[in-house]
Amino acid sequence: MKHRLLDLLSCPCGARLNLTDVETKPTSQCVELTEVKCKMVCSFRGTEVSKGTVQPSDCNECYAREIVAGRLRCELGHEWTIRDGVPRFLSDTLAEDIKKTQATFSLEWKMFRKGERNWGQDISFRKDLFLKGMHSDVEQLNGKLILDAGCGSGELSVEMAKNLGLEVVAVDLAFGIEKAYRGNDNPFVHFVQGSVLELPFRERTFDFIYCAGVLVHLPDSYLGFQSIVRALKSGGRCFIWVYHPLDSAHHSGDLKQMLLYNWLRKNITSRLPIRLQYALYLTLMPVFLTIQRLRLLLGIEKNRRTLREKMQNLVDTFSPVYQNRHEEQEVTGWYSEQGFVNIAVAYQERYGFGVRGDLA
Repeated sequence: MKHRLLDLLSCPCGARLNLTDVETKPTSQCVELTEVKCKMVCSFRGTEVSKGTVQPSDCNECYAREIVAGRLRCELGHEWTIRDGVPRFLSDTLAEDIKKTQATFSLEWKMFRKGERNWGQDISFRKDLFLKGMHSDVEQLNGKLILDAGCGSGELSVEMAKNLGLEVVAVDLAFGIEKAYRGNDNPFVHFVQGSVLELPFRERTFDFIYCAGVLVHLPDSYLGFQSIVRALKSGGRCFIWVYHPLDSAHHSGDLKQMLLYNWLRKNITSRLPIRLQYALYLTLMPVFLTIQRLRLLLGIEKNRRTLREKMQNLVDTFSPVYQNRHEEQEVTGWYSEQGFVNIAVAYQERYGFGVRGDLA
């Protein structure tokens, strides 16, 4: 964690956070900034940011150091740990269904290896899809601050910074955030563990918010949407991706299969302990790989998935406690209710669709 994050973070209760018991180390990361990044507080120098008190050289030195351990305490007495370089905003009172969701996606990202595909999509494809969803080019994104709400493997978060010039705050509930943090060598990517339902950021902080395939796994997708948009600046852009409904209009060729998968998930697999789920998927793996090989030989399928990629797909399909599904009109209505303009369906896919809008 960089000291830089303290200018963006706040306790989920809304109170200001202070650092204590800090352990830092130098890194090989080097930046050459010409302007001060933080707007309110320079945690690195322990001072408020005002004209002349903080210099770009302070920022360059800040980005070259890492907080590997410490505590974050708010004025109301709430305390959060920084462990292995990642600030952890995990409440002791997490609901059981949220804990199960955390365990599900921790398993999914545990099987991921750096450089591999997510859901059969390589990082180049995902970057292009991100640009399409945001309806922005590199010039519009360069130097801006984005929240990647539900970052998963963190691969796209790093790509946003590396090749699009964004400063990225990537948050995820699952413990895969630890692997993402260890694999990151970009000083402009910050990883935070927490829930999108209780985001630990100041209101109206980010220029962009990107949230793909996350809200659908919450007890209430719209409540999650309301939570993330509180962190968006006026004039900022938000993109979300959600599942299509299970009906013939959206699944004309595989509706029976999808209904069967959904029934199995709701009534059997998602109710099993995570370790038992993992053992079950390993048992089923030879069947799925045989089917894949036949489909490849017959020319029905061209995208061959590795063992780990297939396991990731099985967890994503059969393990989540929630898989909410929504109509386009419903989701665009969420944007309207929250004061967005320029609302548009960004693109359609086989299993879902993306919507973006600008906060008026």
